[in-house]
Amino acid sequence: MLAVLGLALAALVCFAAACGGSDSNSSSGGGTDTAAKGGTGKVAPAGSAENPFGASLANGTYGENYNPPKEVIDQSINGADALPTDPMQKDIVLAGMARVPAQVNQDKAMECWKKNSCETGTGGKLTVGLADGFGGNVARQIFKMEFILQALTYKDIGKIVYTDANLDTQKAISDMRSMVAQGVNVIVSYPDAGKALLPVYRQATQRKIPVALWSNANIGKPGVDYMTYSGQDICQLGKSYAKIMNDNLPDGGQIAFLGGTPGNTQSPAWQKCEREGLNPNVKVVATADTNWTRQGALQAMSGILAKYPDLKGFSYDYGDATVGAMRAFKAAGKPLNVVATIQSDDNPLLCAWKKENNPNFKVWVQSALFTQGRTALTAAMMKQQGAPIPSEIIFNPSLRRVNENSCSSTIPANGSPSSTVPADLQQKMFGK
Repeated sequence: MLAVLGLALAALVCFAAACGGSDSNSSSGGGTDTAAKGGTGKVAPAGSAENPFGASLANGTYGENYNPPKEVIDQSINGADALPTDPMQKDIVLAGMARVPAQVNQDKAMECWKKNSCETGTGGKLTVGLADGFGGNVARQIFKMEFILQALTYKDIGKIVYTDANLDTQKAISDMRSMVAQGVNVIVSYPDAGKALLPVYRQATQRKIPVALWSNANIGKPGVDYMTYSGQDICQLGKSYAKIMNDNLPDGGQIAFLGGTPGNTQSPAWQKCEREGLNPNVKVVATADTNWTRQGALQAMSGILAKYPDLKGFSYDYGDATVGAMRAFKAAGKPLNVVATIQSDDNPLLCAWKKENNPNFKVWVQSALFTQGRTALTAAMMKQQGAPIPSEIIFNPSLRRVNENSCSSTIPANGSPSSTVPADLQQKMFGK
């Protein structure tokens, strides 16, 4: 599943054949002078071998390829049905995915992942930055590596910088100001502090620095205060959660919502829509923040179970930390006879579910969408080439039920089966 590097040769052949030669502004993916500037290349018919996913742009336009391997689409977003429906949004995602198999120096990737600043070795004039509000869990570290791997596919990128505010709002603001002052050319960010980051995002935007947010960080006015944000159709995700709860709890019962960091925009959005979609006999009795950590989920669920010992289900937006919620049931002496809807398919959850060996523990997950790091960077790089970037890039939710085959043995315990970080690189990151 994760042998993405095995796709490299085929993808590189596609790049060479479909994208033509490169000019001084184009990426390692290639693109003719005409195409890289917006071009008039002919678009192959949707569904053809040259355009299987229905891209609206011809290969080479804005220096990108829009024909990623099907295996990458299936692994990273659980199939083509999860692609955005808007043509330009879809094209940006396809362009980001098409770079996944490109060969990069893993030693360089690890160097950049371990450090806050690194030279890519290309001599490129562009500096790109990842300004994270919180880097203290596995998901954020995988996202960081996805961003780095994508950056290493662009020969115009000569430097990568990274900051972690560690949930300190003032540091998050300071980190962004520092990137702007340094003249960073592209910034990808997640505002754990919410709207407090808007003034500095606006400052970057006024300096013509593309700022791309991710994971439904929809604050202020996308397209005005910052370039764009990506994420799932978060309300539809909540509705999907509700349908699963309704179908699996026909007699009703008490359920709980777990969310992330205080002030994040993602958790309240899906929670609102799930609440609206639940049958009247399915009652939400508690909502708690967890900081998207196992310890936070353990503490939150322990408190909930102390008040509501007959809990029948819970919804959450981080798979890895769900392991903490599972431990709370154990500590309380409660069997995991519950329904759980979880936003990401992290390996710790999948393997813990398998070890639990309880058919009454019914869990649904979807891909972790770590490729948003790639999508965000590619959108900003396409902006550099003159592409009109939409103010949002929205994926369609695609949930699947966890089964005995969901736990992956080819990646480390803390890895992610839907991340496009190759298995051997995940081993270097998290393996012992």
